[in-house]
Amino acid sequence: MRYRFFLVIFSIFLWALPALASKPISDEFAIPLQAASQRPTARSSGRVRTIKDELTREPAFRAKTAQAAIITAINQDTAGCWMIRFGSGFGWVTAGNVRYPASENPVALHRSQQEARFKAFTDARTRLSSCLQTLSPEARRRVAEHLEQDDAIRLALINLATNDTEKWEQALRILARGFVAYSVEEDTTKRSIQVNLVTTPKTATQLTRPAANAIEATSIQEGLRQLLAEIQAGLIPPAGNQLIVVNASGELTLVGYAINLIGIHPDPAAQDKLRIDAEKIATARATEALVGLATGDETRWQSSLDEISQDEIRAATHGYDNNEPSARRFTQIRDLAMASAKDDPGLQILREGNLPSSAAIKRFSGNHVVSVAVVYTPTTKKPAPLPPQKAKPAIEAAVDSPSLPASEQSPGNSPAPLVLPAAESSSLPATPAVAPPSPAEAR
Repeated sequence: MRYRFFLVIFSIFLWALPALASKPISDEFAIPLQAASQRPTARSSGRVRTIKDELTREPAFRAKTAQAAIITAINQDTAGCWMIRFGSGFGWVTAGNVRYPASENPVALHRSQQEARFKAFTDARTRLSSCLQTLSPEARRRVAEHLEQDDAIRLALINLATNDTEKWEQALRILARGFVAYSVEEDTTKRSIQVNLVTTPKTATQLTRPAANAIEATSIQEGLRQLLAEIQAGLIPPAGNQLIVVNASGELTLVGYAINLIGIHPDPAAQDKLRIDAEKIATARATEALVGLATGDETRWQSSLDEISQDEIRAATHGYDNNEPSARRFTQIRDLAMASAKDDPGLQILREGNLPSSAAIKRFSGNHVVSVAVVYTPTTKKPAPLPPQKAKPAIEAAVDSPSLPASEQSPGNSPAPLVLPAAESSSLPATPAVAPPSPAEAR
């Protein structure tokens, strides 16, 4: 009876975690990539000064608001990594800055610009990881202890680490992969493109990327909002896919995407035809990538792409190892989520190589390039509740229950949620982006 009482109390605690993490990232700072403007102006931010940070003992930009500190960092107009301080909060801003060659051939120029966008994104991501990993052992300890104040991160670290050194490493890895793509800026005079990323403890609990081609988010909308912004901005390889998972509820969304250049022709009718053809090609590739994600076959759809495109797809997964703790942990989460959706008819259609009618297609068309995202959200089933007679002590029950019951969803043939303005609030229950430990790794 006492064990059952503790189980109830612990379950209430777990269900309370989503409420603690439910406030959107935009409460901390606005994300220009998700809005019409690309570079915000700091409003009543006060002065920004450089300090020696108390956590890391390294230089940091101190400002009244996160936005002001972020803008100061990206105004350095160069590739790099900077710590920021705002109020009681902290984080890091990284920038990848890549130049592209001049060309009199407009198609070749646009291709170079697109390649520079993707390279700047991957460079900024690599810089963020390196910046955090090169902190002193004492700084790593202090930052990790601060991150552990968040219950979701603390529970995840139980699963990811067996000693203090590993805990510090995994905490910083969560922070390094919990970034948001903040903005993209192009300097046509220098022929350079800069991509800016921002990570804070709050962004890391709202959205993180624990494995290649995977996003854990507090809601499907939160994950889609950021992913679609990155697709629209061209921060992607020529084709690819992402699995978005809401860990605590078991909800998931599969996304295939592709980007394709539009040819140039002086005749308007011919130009329209080139645009339509480019969109068809991008849609076909995005659909193939989505099917590959549903079937687990990443080789077949990639084999039809040229070698340069395949190299960029591999570059998108740089820095991830399937044997690292976060990847193993996400494999368990993914398997649980996919198992809960195994009877979904649309998912079965995808596995047969076809696109279900309820899949949503989002197109982003610019003057010279078209990007397409194909999104499918299967219906998931609630797992069977634990029989009362098998109730376990609170902590053991938590270890044995890595996924909380899924929320009710509409039938599988209803349209998947897709276009979500940044100001629009989520209609799905917000949930923590990290899971309680699994039996295999926690024991």
